[in-house]
Amino acid sequence: SFYIICEILIRVSLMLRRVMLIRYLFLAIALVFLLFLPGCQMTDPIPKDGVEPVAGTLETRPNILLIVADDMGYTDIGSFGSEIPTPNLDALAMNGVRFVNFHAAPSCAPTRAMLMSGVTNREAGVAGTVDPVLSDNIAPLPALLQDVGYRTYMAGKWHLGHEPEQSPTTRGFDASYALVRAGDNHLGASNFPSDVVAYRENGHVVQLPDNWFSTELYTDKLIELLRDGEGSTEQPWFGYLAFTAPHWPLQAPTDWRNRAVGRYDEGYDVLRADRINRTRELGIIPETTSVNDYLGLAPAWESLDSESQRQQARAMELYAAMVENMDFHVGRIVEYLKTSNQFEETVILFFSDNGASGSDSSFRPRTIPRTDWDNSLSNMGNEGSFVAIGRGWAEATTAPYRNVKGSLYEGGTRAAAFLSHDSMPQGGHIDRGYLTVMDVLPTLLEIAGSVHPGIEFQGQPVLPIRGRSFWERAKGNASPVHDDSDVIPWMTSDERAALVQGEWKIVRESAQGVNTDSQSAWKLYHLADDPWESTDLSGLHPQISAELIDLWNTYRAGLGIQ
Repeated sequence: SFYIICEILIRVSLMLRRVMLIRYLFLAIALVFLLFLPGCQMTDPIPKDGVEPVAGTLETRPNILLIVADDMGYTDIGSFGSEIPTPNLDALAMNGVRFVNFHAAPSCAPTRAMLMSGVTNREAGVAGTVDPVLSDNIAPLPALLQDVGYRTYMAGKWHLGHEPEQSPTTRGFDASYALVRAGDNHLGASNFPSDVVAYRENGHVVQLPDNWFSTELYTDKLIELLRDGEGSTEQPWFGYLAFTAPHWPLQAPTDWRNRAVGRYDEGYDVLRADRINRTRELGIIPETTSVNDYLGLAPAWESLDSESQRQQARAMELYAAMVENMDFHVGRIVEYLKTSNQFEETVILFFSDNGASGSDSSFRPRTIPRTDWDNSLSNMGNEGSFVAIGRGWAEATTAPYRNVKGSLYEGGTRAAAFLSHDSMPQGGHIDRGYLTVMDVLPTLLEIAGSVHPGIEFQGQPVLPIRGRSFWERAKGNASPVHDDSDVIPWMTSDERAALVQGEWKIVRESAQGVNTDSQSAWKLYHLADDPWESTDLSGLHPQISAELIDLWNTYRAGLGIQ
């Protein structure tokens, strides 16, 4: 039909976004069909505020489900090397593409800022995790999707502002149930006093229900929102399910708490070696990877006394329970999609927001004024306990990559990620191209048949995005998303920073008394040969190091940092 011809022409024009002359030619031909030939009628809403024309009708564009785990280690699901049973996540991963070189920010709020904006966290207004607020100078992902006809829903962790004007509904979500703080209890009662806003539903302050568990609650809420929209409209939807598992405090429902009893008694050194070997067998990391090459900071398991070993093994059992439980609830939403005949129409993207946290059970967040914690062995995992896995287990779940959450080394930023849809290559394809969380926004827009509007959105100036879509690559296009000329800066504090260009990376974790502007404050790594960042090459390649530092300083100057 003429309509199909029109749709094909528009799709081709969108794919040719870098060849503008040819792109406009295809658009012109499509408009001729639309205006002068019978049978070609535009069925989509008229695009607004500079957003590109939509490819396909609302009825033909897929739904999008985005699932984000919180503080989950790189190898914590089976399809990336874990012993933890995660059959639902693994089935999705093996039905799509696993991205083994996907990078988030090293902590929660910066990652969420980059996800929602397509730019660096500093450009999006979020420098750290204390009271982060998403800037007004960006076009938020849900608003962009909403603008081209998507229904937009979220349930889970927001962490980008807790005031009413900063809530998810003001940034483009039609409906939301959100934890607006960095974290909380997972069951029992909220750790926050009554005068502190921790949860908002559709922008309004809300109290937790009885008998809740975070992962179950957020899944229930998103399914409820999706079910409410069934049959009422032909619009596709975007659902953002932002779990707080397995973020501390490690807690799980009673019937999940003991599923891994005894599994981790041999300690984190054994687990680290097992995970590396299994990940190597799966093809996630090179076959030449040596267990002995890992650079860790945790003390040897055998050096711990028996009581510490029991406590730490129990912490890891609880952590595994939270990951397994998360997988169960992912299975619930997949089952809902299948029984409602929406599964084949839904693209599913999953990733973790950073590496595993190395905090131990002595850690207490400054934002929670509570002192009555009971971390006795028998109470660990209950409401009222505050348990974390500690450095050794975090390294075991992140190895062979260096360091853990909070670090700009690969262990802090490299995250397990996959994209699943029937239109993609089957059989668990592995993609090794460098990707970042900034690339998610343009990818989801392309799936929705749109592109970022550029420098203006809804009549307001906005930053152009840094991210690049990886949708075509996920479907089998071999072209790299980021080429050797792309500059990818990372910054969590004025001292802690990194920059990647092509196969090279500079890292400044701590100046350690050295002038932060000096070249000696930075280390240089060749990621292609040394993704484990074991050998600093700044002495061998001072010119490369200097060039990357200059690029970093250009980025910093653009932020207005002196």
